[in-house]
Amino acid sequence: EAPDYGHETTSEAMSYIVWMAAMHDVLVKNNVIEGSTGDIAKAWNTMEAMIPGWSKAANRTDVKYSSIWQQQRLKADSAEECDLPSQYPAKQVGGDAINPMFDTFKSAYSSDNGYYLMNWLADVDDWYGFSKGTAGEGKFTFINTFQRGEQESCFETVPAPCLEELKWGMKSSGSGGNGNGIKAIFNGINKVPEQYSFTNAPDAEDRCIHAIYFANQNGVDCGEVSGLAGKMGDQCRNDMFDKYYKAIGKDTKITSSSAGMDSKHYLMAWYTAWGGALKDYTWAWQIGCSHSHQFYQNPLAAYALLYDEGINSGMKAKDADTDYKESLKRQIEMYQWLQSVDGPFAGGCTNSWRGRYEEYPSGHATFYDMAYVPHPVYADPGSNHWIG
Repeated sequence: EAPDYGHETTSEAMSYIVWMAAMHDVLVKNNVIEGSTGDIAKAWNTMEAMIPGWSKAANRTDVKYSSIWQQQRLKADSAEECDLPSQYPAKQVGGDAINPMFDTFKSAYSSDNGYYLMNWLADVDDWYGFSKGTAGEGKFTFINTFQRGEQESCFETVPAPCLEELKWGMKSSGSGGNGNGIKAIFNGINKVPEQYSFTNAPDAEDRCIHAIYFANQNGVDCGEVSGLAGKMGDQCRNDMFDKYYKAIGKDTKITSSSAGMDSKHYLMAWYTAWGGALKDYTWAWQIGCSHSHQFYQNPLAAYALLYDEGINSGMKAKDADTDYKESLKRQIEMYQWLQSVDGPFAGGCTNSWRGRYEEYPSGHATFYDMAYVPHPVYADPGSNHWIG
């Protein structure tokens, strides 16, 4: 499994808490077990510990996550994914990667404290010691690990704080506003400004959404949580885009420009990641993901976002219904494409062969111009062997 210590928790674990709470409240509502309903609201509140701008557990009210909405655009630089962890820092090839959905979400959610998406990993006991260090604060700390390609297994990762304040790792020279910290191993020497950065795993968000749908379908009034599930799903449209917002197609190269909405594959990819400057908050960035795994698809969540009235009402950004109608169709088609004649299915597809937008092998199977991959994203061990 992905965490390297028992002191950590994941957005996936939180989503199962929401699902169990939904099952509990449905059983109580239908007189199968004794008790009282209300666990869903409590579980959802617990899950929000993983959402940076809502996390009371992280207790970092000094970080202005709402500043992301003050940006004119979210821009990242294209970089290659390497075959081995030892080959990092990765080569940056330039080319602005611009999230074409940013203005849409900004229009709908600019009063919120950042994105309503979970960071996938947290150090709940400050095991690594990346906390703020203030008395009474910092036990729960957002961290990240996997950042160095498909061969980086769990215990080869370099855990780093999501709030990179240049307090840990390599000492900084202080020139040009950039330093090192821990992220220098990923970005390069003297190329790391103080910043925040987070990464979601949309299977977790979708699991929360389908849990609320299950409860609604079985007579439990989820109240405002239904709308929050809708907002979460709306913003998971960030996971429908190529990593550097390049066109979906076999002819796309790493030097290709951002392609706007033509970079949308409509699947639930492995992640979206976002971040920005700390202190002055003058810049921010975001990327999607070129790789999609069958396990991360959730047609039931897509259906719930479309057809559950309470959940659907929470999607405030334009064209959400249009996107999810196409996403629902493609997710089911992906299952059909991957399924073997004997029944089982696994694997997925990518728009970026070898993580570098290389040419697909001759005659290679494709899905909407994306190449088949038996183990998307991780090969040590292969991602089909992961527990979750």
